[in-house]
Amino acid sequence: MTPERDGWLHAAFAVSSLACAALVAVAVARDAKRPAQLEQRLVPALGVVDRCELCHAEPKHGPLAASHPPERFGCTPCHGGQGYATTKEAAHMAAMDWERPLFSRAEQQAACGSCHLGQRAPVPLAAQGRALLADKGCAGCHGIPGVPRPDFAPALDGLRDRVSPAVVRLWLQAPDRVDDHHRMPRFRLTAQESEALVAHLWTLPGPPLDPRPATLQGDAERGKRAVAERRCATCHRFEGRGGLVGPDLGLAGVKLDAAWLWNLLRGVHRLRPESRMPDFALSDQEAADVVAYAAENWLPDSGEPPWLGLDAPVQPALAAAGKVLFDELGCAGCHQVAGTLAPPAAMTLDRLGDRWAAELPRLATGTALPDVPHWIAGKILTPHAFDQRDAAAARMPTAPTVTDDEALAMGVALASLHRKPVPVEYQRQHDPPSAPLPAGHTGRLIARYRCLVCHGVGGQGGFVARIDLDGVGSRLRQPWLAAFLASPVTVRMDQAERMPILGLAPADAQTLAQWLGTALGDDRIDAAPLPSADTATLLQGKQCFDRHGCGTCHVAQGGGTMRGPTLDGCGVRLQPGYVFALLRNPAVVPHGRHPPEPVPERDVRALAAWLLHLPATPTATGGP
Repeated sequence: MTPERDGWLHAAFAVSSLACAALVAVAVARDAKRPAQLEQRLVPALGVVDRCELCHAEPKHGPLAASHPPERFGCTPCHGGQGYATTKEAAHMAAMDWERPLFSRAEQQAACGSCHLGQRAPVPLAAQGRALLADKGCAGCHGIPGVPRPDFAPALDGLRDRVSPAVVRLWLQAPDRVDDHHRMPRFRLTAQESEALVAHLWTLPGPPLDPRPATLQGDAERGKRAVAERRCATCHRFEGRGGLVGPDLGLAGVKLDAAWLWNLLRGVHRLRPESRMPDFALSDQEAADVVAYAAENWLPDSGEPPWLGLDAPVQPALAAAGKVLFDELGCAGCHQVAGTLAPPAAMTLDRLGDRWAAELPRLATGTALPDVPHWIAGKILTPHAFDQRDAAAARMPTAPTVTDDEALAMGVALASLHRKPVPVEYQRQHDPPSAPLPAGHTGRLIARYRCLVCHGVGGQGGFVARIDLDGVGSRLRQPWLAAFLASPVTVRMDQAERMPILGLAPADAQTLAQWLGTALGDDRIDAAPLPSADTATLLQGKQCFDRHGCGTCHVAQGGGTMRGPTLDGCGVRLQPGYVFALLRNPAVVPHGRHPPEPVPERDVRALAAWLLHLPATPTATGGP
C-alpha cells in the first residue's frame, strides 16, 4: 500500500469516527431529556400499567401537576385510553380488543369525582349532579352511595282523611296540574292502574282525628293575620308568592279536608311524624281561623278545581292489584307507610362507572350515545326512548323539570361510582362530617321545631336561612338570641325568607340560645370587650364607615342600602370580638357574603366602636 493511500485511509477513519461520536452525542443528549423508566409507569394501588410517556415525554398537567404527579396517579385513571398500548391508535381509540378510548370531558369529570367525594367537591359537574340526585329523590328508587333517601314526600297513611279520590287520580296522571312545583316523577300509568293504586291507598289508615267542637267558628280575617304573623310564606307558596320548602297551598282550600287541616294545625307531628313543618301547636281557635281563611282564599283562579269530573267511588276490588303495583313502582321508597320507608325497589347504581357505552342499551332508533354520562343523561330525560330489555326497565318514570345540563351533571355523578371504590388514600371527602346534635330537652326542641329544615349545623341540615349556624355562638350575643327566638325580627332586609314565629316559651328560647352560644363557636374569633367610644372616636368611625363604602350594603342611622344586615343596634346583637374579626378578616362571615378586602388596621378600632355604639331600635334589639 502506497503512503498516499495509507494517509487517505487514516483520514477517512478519523472523519467517520468523529461522525459516529457526534451521532452518539446527539442520541445521548436526546435521551437525557426523556424521563426515567420510559418503558411503563406502574401504580399498583390503582392497578395501573401506563406506557403513555413513550410518546408523551413531557406530559402537561397544568395547575394539577403538583397534586397529581404521574408517578402516584399514572395517566389513564384521569385521562382514559389504553395504558398497555404502544401506538397512538391503540392508546387513544376503542378497538375490538380494547374497551375504552380517551375520556370525553364528561368522563374526565366523572373520573375526578371517583376520588373527590361530596356535594362540595371541586369537580363542578359531579358536585352539581350529587346535589341534584338528592333534590330529585333518585335514591327513593335506587340505592346510590353518598346520596340520602328523600325526605320531602308526604306519608300516605290516612290519605283518605286528607283529600278526595279525585285529587289522587289527577295527581297520578298529571301532577303538574295539582302543583306546578312538585317533585313527583311522572309514571306512565293507565287509567286502570291509577284506579288500582287509589283503591290500595284507601286501605291505609291514619291516626284518628279529634272531633272539632260544633260551636267553634273560625274567622277568616283573624286567620289571615295568623298566616302573616306565623310567616307561612317562608315555606309555602300561596296567592302567587312564597317559598317552596313545603307543599304549595294555592289549592288547599278545596284540596284538603277541613277537619283534617284543623287537626294538623293543632299538632302536625301527631298526624304526620315525618313532616318537616315545625310543631306550632296552634290553639283550637287559631287553627279554626286559619282553616276559615284557607276556605275563602286558597282556591283556584278559575273557581273550579282541576280534578273536576274525576269524582267516582273507590273500587275496593282493585286494592290487591294496587298493592302489587305500589310495590313494583317503589312508591314506599319515597313515601312512608306505617312510619317506615321500604328498601329501594330498583337496581343499585354503584357500578355505572365500570360500564362503557358500547355495552349499554341503545336508543330505540338504534343511535348509540357517546359515553356513559351522556347515556345516563338520556335515560333520565327520556327513559322510555331506549330499547327496553325487560318490563321493569320500562317502568322508570320521567324526572320532573330536569334540563339537559342538569341531566348530564347527574350522569357525571353516577358515572363516578364504581363497585370497587378507589383506595382510601386517594379519596378526598369535601363535605364536612356531621356533628352530633345535643340530646335531652335541647335535642327534643331542635326536633320539634325542625330547626335543621332551614338551618345547617355541622354539615347537616337545610339552607333556607342562607347561612349555617356553625360559629353563631361567636357572632351573636346570647341575650339577643333568646329574644330573637321568642319573637323573631327582620335583620337581613334583602332576604325574602323570614324566621317563623314558633311560639317558643321563654325558657325554651333560653335553652336553645344557650346551646347556640356555647356549642357553636368559631376558633377564628376571639372574645373582646366592648370598645370605649368618646366623641372623637365615634366621629372617626363614622368617617371610616363612609370612606369604605359600608353603606353600599348596610343600613345605618336611616341611610344606606338593604343588601346586608341592618346595623342599627348591632352592638346589642353582635359580639364585639366578631366585629373586630370581620373587619380584619372578612372570611369569618359565612359563605363569602362580605367583601374580601380587610379594613386597614388604623381604622379598625374606630369603625368597630362606631358600629357597636349605634343606637338600637326596638326591632333591632329583638325585644317586644
